[in-house]
Amino acid sequence: MSMKNMMRKYVKLSACVLMASLMTGCTGKFEEYNTNPFGPTPQDMLGDNAATGSLIRSMFPALVQGQQNNSQMLDQMIGSEYGGEIACIATWNNGGNYYTYNPRIGWYGNMFDTTMPQIYTGFFQIRDLSEGKGLAYQWAQILRVAASVRISDCYGPIPYSKITGSAFTVAYDSMEDLYKSMFTDLDEAIVAFKTAVLGGEDMSSLTEYDLVFGGDFNKWVKFANTLKLRMAMRISNVASELARQKAEEAVSDVIGVMTTSADAAYSSFNDGMNPYYRVAFTWNGGEFRVSANITSYLSGYDDPRLPAYVNDSQLESGGRIGVRNGIYQNDATQAKYATFSRPNIKETDNLLIMSASEAYFLRAEGALKGWAMNGTAKSLYEQGVQVSMEERKVTIGDYLASTKKPGNYVDPTDSGKNKTAVSEVTPKYDESAELAVNLERILVQKWIANFPNGWETWADIRRTGYPKHFPIVNNLNTDGVTVERGMRRLPFPQSEYNTNYVNVRAAVSMLGGADNSTIDIWWAKKN
Repeated sequence: MSMKNMMRKYVKLSACVLMASLMTGCTGKFEEYNTNPFGPTPQDMLGDNAATGSLIRSMFPALVQGQQNNSQMLDQMIGSEYGGEIACIATWNNGGNYYTYNPRIGWYGNMFDTTMPQIYTGFFQIRDLSEGKGLAYQWAQILRVAASVRISDCYGPIPYSKITGSAFTVAYDSMEDLYKSMFTDLDEAIVAFKTAVLGGEDMSSLTEYDLVFGGDFNKWVKFANTLKLRMAMRISNVASELARQKAEEAVSDVIGVMTTSADAAYSSFNDGMNPYYRVAFTWNGGEFRVSANITSYLSGYDDPRLPAYVNDSQLESGGRIGVRNGIYQNDATQAKYATFSRPNIKETDNLLIMSASEAYFLRAEGALKGWAMNGTAKSLYEQGVQVSMEERKVTIGDYLASTKKPGNYVDPTDSGKNKTAVSEVTPKYDESAELAVNLERILVQKWIANFPNGWETWADIRRTGYPKHFPIVNNLNTDGVTVERGMRRLPFPQSEYNTNYVNVRAAVSMLGGADNSTIDIWWAKKN
């Protein structure tokens, strides 16, 4: 699809999401999975490999949202907020907000109703064009699995293995079955790509459609293996044997997982500028600021990444000051917190999908469990920190020897928001420390390395309790969510109750509880 045509299609989608933000809601339908109006048209799919290539390109937003409204509603307001990377400060008419744990009903389905069509419009057409064979189809499988993990992280059970492209009502997979199916699809794709890469197969006709690695398919193998490792860690507390098997397969693979800063996955797609920049700098004076969690840890650590992540505030006292998450905002408080620190994100920056440093932190956690990760927990942790510094183009210095601790938080405008640091974990690795302390240490650095992408951190918090963050200020949740544990999931979309009622009710029974935000999804139940 040409960028011009893609932008034209997304103008329509932007209007839909904007209506949702004004409380009208924007609900999709399951039958639109294979008739999404925002996918490529036949005219977009002319020329050598243009058909499958354009369809592949249409799937990339499912991995990280580049369109401004989608980015705000999904990656910022859910992932980055619940991951403690940013703090939203806009009121949005105070009709219920993610940041105060009471999102309005019309927002429940945003992740589902936006991302499912982004996956399946292209996927079904690629499947049909290729008859389920070839590299384009396997590439689509990698993207499908990566995006499905994100959707499942929000809701728990989702439709996956029974989606055909023709059925209007589709049964959900239990999470255990979902992960087994995703591993199967991902393994097949890894074998296909690895065979092509190692065999020197010419894949140049697909290069122009690759918005992540520019046609370097060796890096796609590393990405897929790292995704496999991430998925293994997700389920490590509930399916330990399968998790260990898949993690060790990923690490021992001949191409393996991400290892250098050049392996990190970034998407170049946006609708004119980086959407984090747009929302923080151009919308109503900026609708989010950096989270107080980030400034507490990085300031306390004297972390070299602090200026790379956080701009100076506009406060009279200056300094890099984040905002406590979950403050019930009004016009006056929004104006006040607008003077706090914005993220150091440029208009032209690409969007982080997966950092290479994450692979090391995943391996370090695996090593703590006794898995064969080709290194000790300490060595892998230290390599992860080093690669993160390289990714952010800062000098590490003696950081790995530092025994500094996260700092207390001081709100220069309201002492009632002050908070004592919630963690004492240091950058320096301590092999004599309890396993839980080193697990916290690893997950703190993994969180820092993934800035501003918070999806992985929200998952880590739910399955381990780490990293520790300040409790939100105003918890307006009515389901029973506590500030200690935070939001556990989002309720299923209203669109699914409207069009797929029997199957969504069956999915609720898979949760083992009510369809609300207090229920732990399968892999989170050990926390």
